[in-house]
Amino acid sequence: MPEPPARQKPERETMTIPKLAERVGKSRTLIHRLATTPAEKWPAPVFREGSSRPEYDVSWFDEYWAQRQAGIRQGKRTDLEQEE
Repeated sequence: MPEPPARQKPERETMTIPKLAERVGKSRTLIHRLATTPAEKWPAPVFREGSSRPEYDVSWFDEYWAQRQAGIRQGKRTDLEQEE
């Protein structure tokens, strides 16, 4: 009986854009826009064999999303202030 193939390194978990969007509760359109904006510096996607859907490393995305959310600051509305 042949021996089983040597175990390869476990692959990193990857997800498609719709799954990443679901993970953070945002629209897939937003995640797609972020993924395709060069200034956001997303890594190159990986593709599963037989698939044309790009997938991204989940651990990288979680870190990216946490940093992105930490950098968002809410503004103060000034259009409701009364002039004296």
